[in-house]
Amino acid sequence: MPEMMNVMSEPETAVPNLMKVGEIPINMDVDNDTEVLDPVVSNDNFVRFVLSNKGFLHSGSRLQLSLNDPTEKSSLPVGVGIYSLIQRCRLSIGTHTVSETDDLNHLMGYRSMFIEQDKNKERETYLTSRIHALEIELDNSSKAQSNTNGSDYRMDTILEPTMEDDGVVGDVELQNEINLRNTPEFSVALDELFPILKSESLPLYMIDEQVSIELHFTPNTNNSRGIIEAGGTNDLSFPINTTKTKMIADYIYYPNDVMVAYSNQNKRIDFTYKEYRLNKRSFTATQIGQEQIFDIGGAGRVCTKVITAIETLVGTPEETMLNKYRSEAPALTNQNNGRFITNLYVNDHRLYPVDRENIAVHYHDIEQAERFPPQVHRQEFAKQGGSLSPDVTYLAYAPSNSELGLNGKYFYPIYSLNRNERINSKGLQIQLQYTKALAGNKTHRAYLELIKTATLENGKMRTDFA
Repeated sequence: MPEMMNVMSEPETAVPNLMKVGEIPINMDVDNDTEVLDPVVSNDNFVRFVLSNKGFLHSGSRLQLSLNDPTEKSSLPVGVGIYSLIQRCRLSIGTHTVSETDDLNHLMGYRSMFIEQDKNKERETYLTSRIHALEIELDNSSKAQSNTNGSDYRMDTILEPTMEDDGVVGDVELQNEINLRNTPEFSVALDELFPILKSESLPLYMIDEQVSIELHFTPNTNNSRGIIEAGGTNDLSFPINTTKTKMIADYIYYPNDVMVAYSNQNKRIDFTYKEYRLNKRSFTATQIGQEQIFDIGGAGRVCTKVITAIETLVGTPEETMLNKYRSEAPALTNQNNGRFITNLYVNDHRLYPVDRENIAVHYHDIEQAERFPPQVHRQEFAKQGGSLSPDVTYLAYAPSNSELGLNGKYFYPIYSLNRNERINSKGLQIQLQYTKALAGNKTHRAYLELIKTATLENGKMRTDFA
């Protein structure tokens, strides 16, 4: 199904599709206007911005967020960075919700897997505090024959690790630019929050209703915002600095006659886009070690993909590298990996003729669904390979640690529905089982990628599911 379809009344004389990124001629005049917006409502739990109804909204417009000094050396989670603050986001036009995602911070744990690690190190570190990048750890111990031998991976930042006298054990220090004691400012792009903006620029000048963006922040009472150095103060508070909460809105303008012609030729614009709906439930370690079949919704909708995450609950998530934003791979016992056995029931048939349980197949499913391989290490994905460093730590956490580090924390099973058919009244059902799993209760999240439709007509917007 196409990502977006516009209906034009006069295709022969139609102006370029100004909403579609990359559609305009290269010789067309384009002007840009940047506006720094203050929120109309802002506190530690919620913020709302209202956009100006002018021009086309650039999908790369950004929201700026910052935290107050937490009084102790600390950072945002390694994998999701500043997205740990955003529990829910909502884009609304008039009385209609155009796009909304719950538990966005957990979904970003999945999406962040696809950022190339050099971009994390050189760009995302400073934009979003996503610093997940690995490099080979060279053996500089006195017993080594040279410093060109490396069999482990450690965190890769602009800082070299501080090494102990043995030349092996050390720690990668926290960069000043992302140390929350220095109250750094980070920003998130609107197209990361709202899938509709991935390829489209909203024609705000054609909309007569109020366009608003709302963020519901992660509560500051459940240790889910930041991470502390090992041995630091538990239950550390991470309050949002509301004075620095801003929106940098970029508006695109074309020649006036072109924008008028586009508006006249597109009195009604119909388009489709993707939206994520969350299904969440809890399991005990005993339950998830047995076959479970349960409903995840989607009845009557057109669903193209299901992204899942299985979080193992811990008492002090701030004392881990990723906080809560991770998904657990099967456990490892005596060098033997457990298996994750799964299938999806769609319209009274199984998505896969044979249950998925091979780790390589799980990885293949993700790559095929996203058309891009996850940028994570084999041990991070499935606890295989055994080459994450146990010696060179980050914030005093060993990347190889299966509870506090990165070991097996990027295992996100995915189900790609390729029939483009509507789900019947029974909805979707997931079958899953861990043959080995870490102790502790689990939270299973399923994000259903649904097709949604919107119509902009006479300045008014209405939306519905396809």
